[in-house]
Amino acid sequence: MNAWFEKPNVLWMREMRQAVRLERTPWILFAITLVMTMLMCTIGGLAGSSSAAPHTIGATLFQTFFSLAFFVVVLVGPAMAANGIASEREGRTWEAVMLTALSAKEIARGKFLAAYTTIALYIVVLAPVGALAFVFGGVTATEVFVAFVFLFLIAGLAVAFGLAISSLMSSQRGALVVTLIAAVVGGVFVYSTFGVGLSELVSRLWPEVPRGSPVWLPVAYSRAPFGLDYAVLLVLIPVVCTVLPAWFLYEVTVANLSAPADDRTTGLKRWLVVSAPVFAVCCAAPSALAQGTSDRLALSIAGMATFSGFFAFAALLFVFDAAGPSRRVRVQWERAGAGAVRRFFGPGLARSGLVVLALGALGIALIVGLDVALLHMSDVANGNDTDETAVKRMLFFAAYAAPFGCFVVGLCTYVRSRTRGPWIARLVACGILFLVCAAPWVVAAVAGAVTHTSGEGTWMALGAPSPFYVIVMIQGASAAEPFLTNVGFGAAGAWTVIGLALLRAGARRSQRMLEEREQAEAEAGRRLEEEEQLRAAGLAPAEGAPYR
Repeated sequence: MNAWFEKPNVLWMREMRQAVRLERTPWILFAITLVMTMLMCTIGGLAGSSSAAPHTIGATLFQTFFSLAFFVVVLVGPAMAANGIASEREGRTWEAVMLTALSAKEIARGKFLAAYTTIALYIVVLAPVGALAFVFGGVTATEVFVAFVFLFLIAGLAVAFGLAISSLMSSQRGALVVTLIAAVVGGVFVYSTFGVGLSELVSRLWPEVPRGSPVWLPVAYSRAPFGLDYAVLLVLIPVVCTVLPAWFLYEVTVANLSAPADDRTTGLKRWLVVSAPVFAVCCAAPSALAQGTSDRLALSIAGMATFSGFFAFAALLFVFDAAGPSRRVRVQWERAGAGAVRRFFGPGLARSGLVVLALGALGIALIVGLDVALLHMSDVANGNDTDETAVKRMLFFAAYAAPFGCFVVGLCTYVRSRTRGPWIARLVACGILFLVCAAPWVVAAVAGAVTHTSGEGTWMALGAPSPFYVIVMIQGASAAEPFLTNVGFGAAGAWTVIGLALLRAGARRSQRMLEEREQAEAEAGRRLEEEEQLRAAGLAPAEGAPYR
């Protein structure tokens, strides 16, 4: 703790000194506070004129203030962070920052602390305005305090998001435009989905939480009864949704700030090793709160589908990895005495594919295992037999999702080994995946129209290569004729074989690239040695001397 005071981050201190010198900073804070105060007073006056109860006015002011504060933080935080690195590059001061011998992690922490300190100052200045809701009643001091705590956490995520985008951009204007567009879209989506939309579901579980209130989480902490649902929805999921994204954005920023010859993937692989099982548990946890078998089945399939999206995202993420460790990384490993585990999690396209494949398959198996166990325990507790059809549907989904994830990993690895840049590889892989998802159903629809069949026709088997065919498999779990289901299992087996073959081909291609690079480095070293020998023998000019 003393290191924060005795030896603080130099970039943080520099940014803070520059902010203090700006004359417009106090005026900006004053203007924001004045606007928010006038708005809150206007809303309170209008509510008071309509003879509303004081507790109703307080609840309205509470929802209004923290909704506005959310959008202020979501928009201003990323915009401040976007100026951090892009302005250094555009102003041609980035080289000076690199000459300070600061590591990429220290630079990322300094830029984050600078932007977060500024946005935290905005929240502190607005705190008295937010406390007006507590004066009218309708909300407790605990709810107001918890709302401010989450506002600080959202500010941290917003700043980390803007910093991650800024680390990718070389232009300050481009960073601002991209960051603001992403912040607006993401802010509206989060507010409408996890705010207004999720409050409808939460109010059914806990009637004490007002229905349709976007700022429902602080209210739920003080009004909901403690239990398993409380621990899952209000403790586990909020912690995971805060820590894992923040850690990911930090590692992305560090990777973008690192040189191409540095180790850019070990941090992200550590994040994946921790986040994959944790995220799998979070995807399986909501099914424990379901009351009936149908609800438990729906939540289980939704959880596996969500984790499958995370699986594909991880495969596309590690496309940026190099074919193998550079000479600089190998030298660093030798000096640090790195073991086999650290070397395995280092740079390497094929190794990244293996890590993603193993964690993805393990996550899907963990979800379906937990959901089946929960279903069995629930049926035993109620004195009923286990619903075999529901178990089959869970297993069918997992049996297709994991093999198709193997194909996605193999495809991304192979395409990256054949292309120069990661973004080109991602675009090509996404285009192929779109065709795989849509083309089989087009063929199946044409076949059905030609044969003039509908319903459960055999022509639907032509859609088996599409991952959406798992819906047909789930519906056919209780059917007497397993033809369509068997076709789906055959397609899943084919995706497994194709994925492993592509992964092996990508690994071979990466190995050839490494061998070619090592040969080029050896040839360059040999030429340097020959030049040194000639210079020592006087047959070549000395270093720095002009050629005649």
